[in-house]
Amino acid sequence: MAALLIKNLPAELHESLRARALRNHRSMNKEVLTILERALGEAEPPVSPLGRVKTFRPSGRPIPAGFVERIIREARDSV
Repeated sequence: MAALLIKNLPAELHESLRARALRNHRSMNKEVLTILERALGEAEPPVSPLGRVKTFRPSGRPIPAGFVERIIREARDSV
């Protein structure tokens, strides 16, 4: 299992973490793991159909054939 060292942790944050771990009857290590698991386990917000089209424009990449039609169809179906 990998290890992680956090440098320059502010004293206030360390104390808040310690207090939270005590409240939850966990070690500080387990509390940090729980916080990370919850934060990283959250799903990414869905990208709107228009947002998907916009990802191609700033990059200068050509939009694949049928892509816009598929996005329009998905947008209509989701309403």
